[in-house]
Amino acid sequence: MKPCVRPALTDAMPARKASFAPVLLAAFSCAAAHAGAADLLAHRAVYEMTLGEDDSRAGVVDVRGGLLVEVEDRCETWAVRQRLALRVTRDAVAVATASTFGAFEAKDGSWYRFDDETVTRPGGLERSSGEASLADEGRPGQILIDEPEPSRHDMPDETLFPMAHLSDLIDRAFAGERFMSHVVYDGADGATVYDITTVVGLGERNDGLTSWPMRLAFHEHGTSAEEPRVEIAVTLRQDGVAEDLVYDYGDFSIDATLVELTGLTTGGC
Repeated sequence: MKPCVRPALTDAMPARKASFAPVLLAAFSCAAAHAGAADLLAHRAVYEMTLGEDDSRAGVVDVRGGLLVEVEDRCETWAVRQRLALRVTRDAVAVATASTFGAFEAKDGSWYRFDDETVTRPGGLERSSGEASLADEGRPGQILIDEPEPSRHDMPDETLFPMAHLSDLIDRAFAGERFMSHVVYDGADGATVYDITTVVGLGERNDGLTSWPMRLAFHEHGTSAEEPRVEIAVTLRQDGVAEDLVYDYGDFSIDATLVELTGLTTGGC
Protein backbone atom coordinates (compact mmCIF):
# COMPACT_ATOMS: atom_id res chain seq x y z
CA MET A 1 0.00 0.00 0.00
CA LYS A 2 2.71 2.84 0.73
CA PRO A 3 1.55 0.11 2.65
CA CYS A 4 1.90 3.30 3.96
CA VAL A 5 0.59 6.43 1.01
CA ARG A 6 1.54 10.17 -0.15
CA PRO A 7 -0.01 13.49 -1.44
CA ALA A 8 0.81 16.18 -4.00
CA LEU A 9 -1.19 17.37 -6.97
CA THR A 10 -0.10 18.75 -10.24
CA ASP A 11 -2.79 20.86 -11.87
CA ALA A 12 -4.34 17.81 -13.45
CA MET A 13 -3.43 14.73 -11.48
CA PRO A 14 -2.16 13.27 -8.21
CA ALA A 15 1.58 12.74 -8.13
CA ARG A 16 1.71 11.13 -4.71
CA LYS A 17 2.89 7.54 -4.75
CA ALA A 18 0.96 4.95 -2.81
CA SER A 19 3.78 4.54 -0.31
CA PHE A 20 1.30 4.61 2.38
CA ALA A 21 3.30 3.50 2.26
CA PRO A 22 2.21 3.54 2.57
CA VAL A 23 3.80 5.72 4.94
CA LEU A 24 2.22 5.32 8.26
CA LEU A 25 2.11 7.06 11.92
CA ALA A 26 4.48 7.99 17.89
CA ALA A 27 7.63 9.06 19.30
CA PHE A 28 10.81 7.41 18.01
CA SER A 29 11.30 5.36 21.15
CA CYS A 30 7.88 3.83 20.65
CA ALA A 31 8.47 3.34 16.91
CA ALA A 32 11.78 1.58 17.47
CA ALA A 33 10.16 -0.87 19.84
CA HIS A 34 7.42 -1.68 17.34
CA ALA A 35 9.22 -1.38 14.00
CA GLY A 36 9.45 -5.13 13.44
CA ALA A 37 6.60 -6.30 15.64
CA ALA A 38 3.85 -6.58 13.04
CA ASP A 39 4.18 -9.67 10.84
CA LEU A 40 4.26 -7.90 7.49
CA LEU A 41 3.82 -9.85 4.27
CA ALA A 42 6.33 -9.61 1.44
CA HIS A 43 4.01 -9.32 -1.56
CA ARG A 44 3.14 -8.00 -4.99
CA ALA A 45 -0.19 -6.20 -5.32
CA VAL A 46 -1.89 -4.84 -8.44
CA TYR A 47 -4.56 -2.13 -8.21
CA GLU A 48 -6.95 -0.80 -10.82
CA MET A 49 -7.38 2.98 -10.56
CA THR A 50 -10.62 4.73 -11.53
CA LEU A 51 -12.43 7.99 -10.86
CA GLY A 52 -14.30 7.98 -7.55
CA GLU A 53 -16.52 10.79 -6.30
CA ASP A 54 -16.08 14.14 -8.03
CA ASP A 55 -17.36 17.69 -7.82
CA SER A 56 -18.55 18.81 -11.25
CA ARG A 57 -16.68 22.09 -10.72
CA ALA A 58 -13.39 20.17 -10.66
CA GLY A 59 -13.76 19.28 -14.33
CA VAL A 60 -12.31 15.77 -13.89
CA VAL A 61 -14.30 13.49 -16.19
CA ASP A 62 -12.21 10.31 -16.35
CA VAL A 63 -9.41 8.50 -14.54
CA ARG A 64 -7.90 5.25 -15.81
CA GLY A 65 -4.76 3.46 -14.75
CA GLY A 66 -3.01 0.90 -12.63
CA LEU A 67 -0.65 0.67 -9.69
CA LEU A 68 1.84 -2.10 -8.93
CA VAL A 69 3.26 -2.33 -5.40
CA GLU A 70 6.04 -4.76 -4.47
CA VAL A 71 7.24 -5.21 -0.89
CA GLU A 72 10.35 -7.38 -0.53
CA ASP A 73 11.89 -8.68 2.70
CA ARG A 74 15.68 -8.42 2.34
CA CYS A 75 16.50 -9.57 5.84
CA GLU A 76 17.92 -6.34 7.31
CA THR A 77 15.91 -4.03 5.06
CA TRP A 78 12.56 -3.64 3.34
CA ALA A 79 12.64 -2.92 -0.39
CA VAL A 80 9.49 -1.28 -1.77
CA ARG A 81 8.80 -0.48 -5.41
CA GLN A 82 5.77 1.20 -6.92
CA ARG A 83 4.93 1.55 -10.59
CA LEU A 84 2.10 3.86 -11.57
CA ALA A 85 0.48 4.41 -14.96
CA LEU A 86 -2.37 6.93 -14.88
CA ARG A 87 -4.38 8.96 -17.35
CA VAL A 88 -6.50 11.81 -15.97
CA THR A 89 -8.88 13.80 -18.16
CA ARG A 90 -9.85 17.24 -16.86
CA ASP A 91 -11.80 19.78 -18.89
CA ALA A 92 -11.27 17.65 -22.04
CA VAL A 93 -7.47 17.71 -21.56
CA ALA A 94 -5.81 14.36 -20.86
CA VAL A 95 -2.59 14.08 -18.87
CA ALA A 96 -0.76 10.72 -18.84
CA THR A 97 1.74 9.91 -16.12
CA ALA A 98 4.09 6.94 -15.71
CA SER A 99 6.30 6.72 -12.64
CA THR A 100 8.57 4.31 -10.81
CA PHE A 101 9.28 4.90 -7.13
CA GLY A 102 11.73 2.68 -5.23
CA ALA A 103 12.79 2.76 -1.59
CA PHE A 104 14.95 0.86 0.89
CA GLU A 105 14.31 1.08 4.63
CA ALA A 106 16.32 -0.40 7.49
CA LYS A 107 14.17 -2.68 9.62
CA ASP A 108 15.41 -0.92 12.76
CA GLY A 109 13.95 2.28 11.33
CA SER A 110 17.29 4.13 11.34
CA TRP A 111 17.72 5.03 7.64
CA TYR A 112 15.84 5.31 4.39
CA ARG A 113 16.74 5.72 0.69
CA PHE A 114 14.47 6.57 -2.26
CA ASP A 115 14.57 7.08 -6.04
CA ASP A 116 11.74 8.43 -8.16
CA GLU A 117 11.38 8.79 -11.93
CA THR A 118 8.22 10.29 -13.42
CA VAL A 119 7.29 10.96 -17.03
CA THR A 120 4.29 13.22 -17.72
CA ARG A 121 2.75 13.86 -21.14
CA PRO A 122 2.37 16.65 -21.93
CA GLY A 123 5.30 17.60 -19.73
CA GLY A 124 8.53 15.68 -19.48
CA LEU A 125 10.86 13.62 -17.29
CA GLU A 126 11.46 14.40 -13.63
CA ARG A 127 13.86 12.55 -11.34
CA SER A 128 14.33 12.80 -7.59
CA SER A 129 16.44 10.83 -5.14
CA GLY A 130 17.82 11.10 -1.65
CA GLU A 131 18.24 9.50 1.74
CA ALA A 132 17.41 10.18 5.35
CA SER A 133 18.62 9.06 8.77
CA LEU A 134 17.22 9.46 12.25
CA ALA A 135 18.83 11.47 15.04
CA ASP A 136 21.92 9.83 16.55
CA GLU A 137 24.31 10.80 19.38
CA GLY A 138 23.20 14.38 19.60
CA ARG A 139 23.00 14.85 15.83
CA PRO A 140 19.53 15.75 14.50
CA GLY A 141 17.81 13.61 11.92
CA GLN A 142 18.93 14.50 8.40
CA ILE A 143 17.42 14.47 4.90
CA LEU A 144 19.97 14.56 2.08
CA ILE A 145 18.49 15.28 -1.35
CA ASP A 146 20.62 14.24 -4.35
CA GLU A 147 18.22 15.11 -7.20
CA PRO A 148 16.96 17.34 -8.69
CA GLU A 149 19.36 19.59 -6.73
CA PRO A 150 21.62 18.63 -3.79
CA SER A 151 20.40 19.94 -0.44
CA ARG A 152 20.48 19.08 3.27
CA HIS A 153 17.59 19.42 5.74
CA ASP A 154 17.04 18.72 9.44
CA MET A 155 14.33 16.19 10.17
CA PRO A 156 12.08 16.12 13.29
CA ASP A 157 13.29 13.70 15.97
CA GLU A 158 9.94 11.88 16.09
CA THR A 159 9.92 11.07 12.37
CA LEU A 160 9.09 7.56 11.17
CA PHE A 161 9.80 6.04 7.78
CA PRO A 162 7.02 4.26 5.83
CA MET A 163 7.40 0.61 6.89
CA ALA A 164 7.97 1.53 10.55
CA HIS A 165 4.86 3.70 10.32
CA LEU A 166 2.88 0.86 8.79
CA SER A 167 3.98 -1.57 11.48
CA ASP A 168 3.15 0.89 14.25
CA LEU A 169 -0.32 1.51 12.82
CA ILE A 170 -1.09 -2.19 12.86
CA ASP A 171 0.31 -2.80 16.34
CA ARG A 172 -1.67 0.09 17.82
CA ALA A 173 -4.85 -0.91 15.98
CA PHE A 174 -4.51 -4.37 17.54
CA ALA A 175 -4.12 -2.64 20.93
CA GLY A 176 -7.46 -0.92 20.39
CA GLU A 177 -6.30 2.61 19.58
CA ARG A 178 -8.75 4.49 17.38
CA PHE A 179 -6.92 7.81 16.84
CA MET A 180 -3.23 8.18 16.04
CA SER A 181 -0.87 10.96 15.07
CA HIS A 182 2.54 10.51 13.44
CA VAL A 183 5.32 12.43 11.73
CA VAL A 184 6.40 10.61 8.56
CA TYR A 185 8.98 11.01 5.82
CA ASP A 186 8.86 8.98 2.60
CA GLY A 187 10.67 11.14 0.02
CA ALA A 188 7.62 11.32 -2.21
CA ASP A 189 7.66 15.12 -2.15
CA GLY A 190 11.36 15.93 -1.90
CA ALA A 191 12.29 17.04 1.62
CA THR A 192 8.69 17.54 2.78
CA VAL A 193 7.81 15.80 6.05
CA TYR A 194 4.16 15.10 6.84
CA ASP A 195 2.04 15.14 9.97
CA ILE A 196 -0.40 12.27 9.49
CA THR A 197 -3.48 11.76 11.62
CA THR A 198 -5.30 8.45 11.40
CA VAL A 199 -8.78 7.41 12.47
CA VAL A 200 -9.24 3.65 12.84
CA GLY A 201 -12.56 1.85 12.58
CA LEU A 202 -13.56 -1.46 14.13
CA GLY A 203 -11.53 -4.46 12.99
CA GLU A 204 -13.11 -7.38 11.18
CA ARG A 205 -11.85 -10.96 11.03
CA ASN A 206 -11.90 -12.70 7.65
CA ASP A 207 -9.98 -15.79 6.47
CA GLY A 208 -7.87 -15.70 9.62
CA LEU A 209 -6.79 -12.07 9.19
CA THR A 210 -7.98 -8.92 10.93
CA SER A 211 -8.43 -5.79 8.85
CA TRP A 212 -9.37 -2.23 9.82
CA PRO A 213 -10.91 0.64 7.90
CA MET A 214 -8.62 3.65 8.32
CA ARG A 215 -8.61 7.25 7.14
CA LEU A 216 -5.32 9.15 7.03
CA ALA A 217 -5.03 12.93 6.62
CA PHE A 218 -1.72 14.39 5.39
CA HIS A 219 -0.61 17.88 6.47
CA GLU A 220 2.78 19.36 5.74
CA HIS A 221 4.73 19.26 9.01
CA GLY A 222 4.65 22.45 11.03
CA THR A 223 1.98 24.21 8.97
CA SER A 224 -1.38 25.41 10.27
CA ALA A 225 -3.45 24.66 7.17
CA GLU A 226 -6.88 23.36 8.13
CA GLU A 227 -7.37 21.31 4.97
CA PRO A 228 -5.05 18.32 4.42
CA ARG A 229 -3.04 17.96 1.22
CA VAL A 230 -4.81 14.66 0.68
CA GLU A 231 -6.82 12.13 2.67
CA ILE A 232 -6.48 8.41 2.10
CA ALA A 233 -9.12 5.88 3.08
CA VAL A 234 -7.84 2.31 3.21
CA THR A 235 -8.84 -1.15 4.38
CA LEU A 236 -5.59 -2.34 5.96
CA ARG A 237 -4.93 -5.99 6.80
CA GLN A 238 -2.82 -7.08 9.75
CA ASP A 239 -0.11 -8.30 7.34
CA GLY A 240 0.27 -4.81 5.84
CA VAL A 241 -1.69 -5.42 2.63
CA ALA A 242 -4.00 -2.61 1.57
CA GLU A 243 -7.15 -4.22 0.21
CA ASP A 244 -8.56 -1.01 -1.26
CA LEU A 245 -7.55 2.65 -1.32
CA VAL A 246 -9.32 5.94 -1.96
CA TYR A 247 -7.23 9.07 -2.58
CA ASP A 248 -9.44 12.04 -1.68
CA TYR A 249 -8.22 15.39 -3.08
CA GLY A 250 -11.24 17.37 -1.95
CA ASP A 251 -12.86 18.14 -5.28
CA PHE A 252 -12.42 14.61 -6.63
CA SER A 253 -11.14 11.21 -5.55
CA ILE A 254 -9.39 8.24 -7.14
CA ASP A 255 -10.28 4.67 -6.23
CA ALA A 256 -7.56 2.00 -6.23
CA THR A 257 -9.10 -1.47 -6.14
CA LEU A 258 -6.99 -4.55 -5.40
CA VAL A 259 -7.27 -6.95 -8.35
CA GLU A 260 -4.27 -9.26 -7.83
CA LEU A 261 -2.19 -10.31 -4.80
CA THR A 262 0.85 -12.59 -4.74
CA GLY A 263 3.06 -13.47 -1.80
CA LEU A 264 6.82 -13.15 -2.33
CA THR A 265 9.50 -15.42 -0.86
CA THR A 266 11.87 -13.84 1.66
CA GLY A 267 15.12 -15.28 0.32
CA GLY A 268 15.92 -17.38 3.38
CA CYS A 269 16.07 -14.69 6.07
